[in-house]
Amino acid sequence: MKISHLALQAFIKTAETLNVTQAASKLNLTQSALSQRLAHLETELEVTLFIREPRGLKLTEAGERLLRFALLNQKFEEEMLQDLMGSTTELSGTVRIAAYSSILRSVLIPALSVFLQKNPKVTVSFQSFEMNELESILKTANADIVITDYSWDKKGIIKKIIGTEEFVVIENKQAPSPKDVYLDHGPSDNATEDFFKQQNHPPPFYRRSFMGDVYGIIDGVELGLGRAVMSKHLIRKNKKIKILNQYQKMKRPVSMYYFEQPYYSNVMKIIVSELVKNSSHYLD
Repeated sequence: MKISHLALQAFIKTAETLNVTQAASKLNLTQSALSQRLAHLETELEVTLFIREPRGLKLTEAGERLLRFALLNQKFEEEMLQDLMGSTTELSGTVRIAAYSSILRSVLIPALSVFLQKNPKVTVSFQSFEMNELESILKTANADIVITDYSWDKKGIIKKIIGTEEFVVIENKQAPSPKDVYLDHGPSDNATEDFFKQQNHPPPFYRRSFMGDVYGIIDGVELGLGRAVMSKHLIRKNKKIKILNQYQKMKRPVSMYYFEQPYYSNVMKIIVSELVKNSSHYLD
């Protein structure tokens, strides 16, 4: 059996967007034409690729496997064409990296900066997401690599630890700050809660105030709006902030995840190596 190129293209776009309307628009197809291609593909393979839910589409396990195959095949074709056209003297290609905002700016971009300067035809697409979105971003192939401080142990996914974050409690060095207010990214940010679960003497009560992102938290602490649980590497050189040493430090490993597959592009292999080698220099 041979899967048609058009069917795979339709499947990839739908899997990336999880939305038939958006996928059809990107392919310049009607929704009906796209749905027919997907239905024909499912019939040919005798599997269900998508689950239709009220909130949209969701990939089945078979769909996730087919998506990995389709993208791997796509990357192999691209690299083969570059080779045949004699364009291999310079390293080129694109890798998409998704991570949470603080690690993206402070660690990943600096860790790859020298490599990218030396290889101007390589493109790294850096994408920032909420921590709880990253697993889905990888599974729907919206990124080639994701970086998170949550631990996943899932079959078919490779995990590499690139360093460790050390969390401390901070407050303004000079201006008086409310001791019962802790600044967080947003409602889903659990750093403060996890930190105090590990303390022998946590505060009996504290209020949360949301600042939008980690850099908003740092700004808020500098302005005396409250305290915060913060990764130490982000405030290492900040002279407006002090660390409260009465609390035990919390450490979390920072890990890189990508799918296990028989073939990786040269660019992908080098990016993984550079992140493993360089990221720890920018962490605690």
